[in-house]
Amino acid sequence: MTSPDPGPSRPEPLAGLRLAAFALPGAPLLALSVPPIVFLPPYYIQHLGLEAALVGALFLAARAFDVVLNPTIGGLQDRTRTVFGRRKTWLLAATPVVMFAVWLAFIGLPPEAGAILAGFAILSLYSSFACAMIAHLGWAGELEPDYNARTRVLGAVQLASQLGQVFIMALPALVELFGLGDFADGVHVMGWTIILALPACVGICLFMTPERAAPPASARLGFAAAMQALAENRPLRRILIPDFLLGVTQGTAGALFILYGSHVAELSNPAAFLLVYFAAGLFGAPLFTWLGRRYGKHRALAWACLWWGAALGIVPLAPPGNSLITAITMAVAGAPAVAGTMLLRSMMADVADEDELRTGQQRSGLFFGLLLTTSKLGLAMGPASLIVLSWFGFSGEEGAQNSETALMALTAMFSAVPMLINFGTALSLRNYPLDAARQKELRAAIEARNAATAKKDAQAAS
Repeated sequence: MTSPDPGPSRPEPLAGLRLAAFALPGAPLLALSVPPIVFLPPYYIQHLGLEAALVGALFLAARAFDVVLNPTIGGLQDRTRTVFGRRKTWLLAATPVVMFAVWLAFIGLPPEAGAILAGFAILSLYSSFACAMIAHLGWAGELEPDYNARTRVLGAVQLASQLGQVFIMALPALVELFGLGDFADGVHVMGWTIILALPACVGICLFMTPERAAPPASARLGFAAAMQALAENRPLRRILIPDFLLGVTQGTAGALFILYGSHVAELSNPAAFLLVYFAAGLFGAPLFTWLGRRYGKHRALAWACLWWGAALGIVPLAPPGNSLITAITMAVAGAPAVAGTMLLRSMMADVADEDELRTGQQRSGLFFGLLLTTSKLGLAMGPASLIVLSWFGFSGEEGAQNSETALMALTAMFSAVPMLINFGTALSLRNYPLDAARQKELRAAIEARNAATAKKDAQAAS
């Protein structure tokens, strides 16, 4: 395959409709990040009859497989060269596979489905999601070379993602509210909505957004040299640690939300309050985009972690059955929850610049694959928390009578554990080395080297 013409070294910045078009796939794709952790485990437990510990083990196993899968997919995407574009090719190819996996995981499993079929559905969902998500994120990281412009692009993606999550989260609540079905019917509606929205959003993105041409393939790094470059990239480690920790927070709180709402908060429709939580992110996304551009991404992220941790700590103070106070606490906790995903991805694009200067390779796909790996490992702690709860004798079945000890364990894992993790994450971001000034130096050095290489090639050709 031939590579597309490299074109100008600095493409026109995305703005307006083109930026919105590029961000669109984030809506259905991010609807496949937290919602499966929130809705699929209780769906598999309550309506497929699987044991809570088994469901937790299946989700944990699928996440563990991602440790190898995601960086591998990212590396393959980085080495792809087609006339259509490497990120566009992968995003287009992954879309129908994601659609099938969503149908199987959300809709197609029969009530008598066993562990093998359920495990295959979960693994298919996560694997296809990784292919599409890495392609979109790698593309996002390469669209803009500027520190703040990347925050703007990833902020737009996060805002689209938040809109998609709010809409998806509203569906189960609306299904039950209007008497259209039960919790299982709500999960089915979520699946069909994603299946219909994904190809439309991806199609608009591919049509409206030009992909920046991949640089000419230079001498490929050997495995040892590639691993050494990763190991010596200090900002990379400083990104992956908070990414994992915030994944634990998101996964644990998300996996336990329905159970906490039903058994501790005594809410008649917990999904409605989950909607409040995600809707608050529509305020948080532009706020933390602005803070990241104004004060630096790592500082904005540390502030978000402190806010999020404190807010999760006060959630249990809401009296059981008090819908108003619960809704307020959910809104306060939901606003900063979006910052981690958005800012860490923008920060990872900067980290990829340091690697490109060191190695001469543009490996955005690999770096975003690593980022998805650590976040998924953190998210896997959510289903794993179901296993821990089973040790305290907790039962998530409808109408189950749990002991006081089991309910206290549920409360602690939903509130106190994520609170402490968030405070630790904020601490880990102190003295982060890759700020706007350092990133500007990296881009200047990369562009100077690229210009020298192009001049040398032109002289050799003449």
